[in-house]
Amino acid sequence: MFWLVRLYAFAGLVLVAGVVFSALAVYSYFSLHAPAVPDLRIYARVTPAVSRMYAADGTMLGEFAKEWREIVPFERMPQRLIDAFLAVEDHDFYHHGGLYWKGIARALWTNITAGDFAQGGSTITQQVAKQFLGGEKSLSRKGKEAIMARRLEARYSKNAILAVYMNHIYLGAGAWGVAAAARRYFQKDLEQLTLAECALIAGLAKAPTAYSPIRSTKLAIERRNVVLDKIAQYGLEPPMVVEAAKREPIRLDLYREVFPDRMPYYAEHVRRYIGERYGGDALGAQGLRIETAADPAWEASAYESADFGARHQDKREGWRGPEWRLDGAARELFLGRQRALYGSGPLAPGKRYLALVDKVDKDHAEVLIGDRRLQLPLRNLKWAAKWQSGNAENDAEIDKATDALKPGYVVWIRRELRTLSRYHDWTLEMKNPTWVAKDDQSEWDAAHTDVVKLDQVPHPQTAIFTADHHTGYVVSMVGGSDYDRSEFNRTVQACRQPGSTYKPIYYSLGLDQGFGFDTVLDDVKVDIVDPVTGEVWTPTNLEGTNDGDVTLEYALVFSKNIPSVDLFRRLGAANVEGWARRLGITTKIFPDDALALGASCSRLDEMARAFTVFARLGAWWPRPEGREKSWIYVRRILDRAGSAVEDNTVAEDPALPPADRFDRAAALAGIAAPQAIAPRTAFLMTKLLAHEVEYGFASVLRTTQVNAAGKTGTSSATFDNMFIAFTSKFTTLVWMGDDKRQRALGKTDAAYMTVVPLWARYMYEAARSYPNPQIPWVIPPGVKPDDRGDHSKGVHGPQMDLIWKPPPKKTTEDARPPV
Repeated sequence: MFWLVRLYAFAGLVLVAGVVFSALAVYSYFSLHAPAVPDLRIYARVTPAVSRMYAADGTMLGEFAKEWREIVPFERMPQRLIDAFLAVEDHDFYHHGGLYWKGIARALWTNITAGDFAQGGSTITQQVAKQFLGGEKSLSRKGKEAIMARRLEARYSKNAILAVYMNHIYLGAGAWGVAAAARRYFQKDLEQLTLAECALIAGLAKAPTAYSPIRSTKLAIERRNVVLDKIAQYGLEPPMVVEAAKREPIRLDLYREVFPDRMPYYAEHVRRYIGERYGGDALGAQGLRIETAADPAWEASAYESADFGARHQDKREGWRGPEWRLDGAARELFLGRQRALYGSGPLAPGKRYLALVDKVDKDHAEVLIGDRRLQLPLRNLKWAAKWQSGNAENDAEIDKATDALKPGYVVWIRRELRTLSRYHDWTLEMKNPTWVAKDDQSEWDAAHTDVVKLDQVPHPQTAIFTADHHTGYVVSMVGGSDYDRSEFNRTVQACRQPGSTYKPIYYSLGLDQGFGFDTVLDDVKVDIVDPVTGEVWTPTNLEGTNDGDVTLEYALVFSKNIPSVDLFRRLGAANVEGWARRLGITTKIFPDDALALGASCSRLDEMARAFTVFARLGAWWPRPEGREKSWIYVRRILDRAGSAVEDNTVAEDPALPPADRFDRAAALAGIAAPQAIAPRTAFLMTKLLAHEVEYGFASVLRTTQVNAAGKTGTSSATFDNMFIAFTSKFTTLVWMGDDKRQRALGKTDAAYMTVVPLWARYMYEAARSYPNPQIPWVIPPGVKPDDRGDHSKGVHGPQMDLIWKPPPKKTTEDARPPV
């Protein structure tokens, strides 16, 4: 018996030794193969973070993240939120060494009986370790997790581990970490959360999708209450407080993305730039602060004017019909959806609504929006003559409402408002834009909230680009009339025919080579034979005028094509191409005679930049090499530590703190602005462009008293109208056209009828608070104010009066407008 006991004892000892040895072997194996313990001290600097984009005044334009996370120090986390997580996830966190053996044993038994990994039994420390090991479910990963948990506990404080856990954990709705969850579910900072909201967020840790309050309020409340019960069980809050929290309803205030709703064309352009320059992960992971040059006030004016201009032109072109036609059950369904979408209050001024036509006679129509019956008189739809792609005659009208509308039509409408501000709308009497007078009819507007006007989604597109030519900051960029319908940014992505806006490019070359304001150019009909194709091209002027001899100044001010082609041929196409490159044009140029009338397409932002060279007396900007010719969309980019990744700011930037302004002044000291062309040449060109506004076809702009220098351009088929002009501070380009080339803007419509009044409307609104000196506002050293050029080339004729000489009245159809 004695020997038997000793035998069993020995066997037991061997078994224990074997278990210990095996445990040591397993521990050694996992210890050797476990990854290095992560450095939690640099966690906030390396974990993926949110990048944010801002306008110049600090308005947020967008937030971008792969993992939407806001790093919050442990000291800023409210105790009730910490308690909620500890109660439901690891109530013994501050007492164990990283592993909770009782929980592990319970989870092990559950997994054995289930035949799968049904329960984890992980402590918060283990969950932190798991974040760095991946989500694989295996014994190997669990072993490494345990080793890493122990090492984390040995190296870092409990608070540091808990802080990483609460900043890193995924909590649904795109939120990583507690601060992001508070923001995305409740639009609150952590300290603003109630106990019930803390418990809801803590309850999401187990299964963020299953318990999401967005997906199921019932399951979210049940899970929240489980957390609250745990809080009461461990004595973390008084029972009465917990019961009150259980009665609290869930009040979600979900985070709403601001991108691309705010200044979408500008924000998207900057987003693309960051991706192209710094890589696809820069915005999503690096936590950058992107400060743009966009000015919200200018952007708001630009968007409103772009929309107004497109709709104004669209109504001149005609009516393209209803959105749908409904009857029967579809009609009732539509009215019900109107009630749900639009409510029952009065129509908001300026807002457009889908309405159902109910009754129509020759003088008016009645339309329905839900339970509201609205009046649509004939005067508010006379423009609705049938739109035709092959017919570019504008301003046709209908005589009866029944010519356009039928019961059951679904159409766009808006309230009729008769109050009109100064320089807001214009008419085209005898093809000459004239402002509609300012009118205050607020009493009529208030008394007639049920009177509406017919509207439609505009077919023409518009684009507006404005930059401060002193700094190069682009303050507004609207690439189309409606971003939701077309994300294509026409200011930077399109190549359009500039028409006569190309003339200043080679006119400035002529001034540089010795031609003067009074150089005589030929204005007689000429047939030009293409040397390659043999085709004959005959340029024409506005209304077919031919004045024999005209001066260079007269030819530009009144955009005469024949003398412009004469100047172009004297200069030589190859020389013009080289000069255009000096002015920053990078698009492909076809150096033939048609280039004289802007036949080669150009980017809108580059055309605006070429005019800016004139405004800057021939100079680019004083910046480091490689940046001196670029528009500035991104003022600077800061990393998450506040260090500059890219800095394009200028010392006079009003948004910079004083210390940063001093730093920029020091950084840019000694950098001279390179000259693109001679200062005198740019000054002379500026004078000519100012004369065009002062004496040419821009009377609608002169009326506003906004001093500007610029040039109009109309493509040969009138699919593109453009006006580029600068004041003493800003360069602005306004473009209008038909992307699809389905219908010309108008058979006899030229840029002075479409984009010049739109430019004037926009700039009067946006720039009227800025200084408005006469142009030129500065004279280069050594140049006389009355300088009119060398006149060393060509014939120096007498100065012509800048008065348009129309041709004798014709009985035939009007000729095409100038390009």
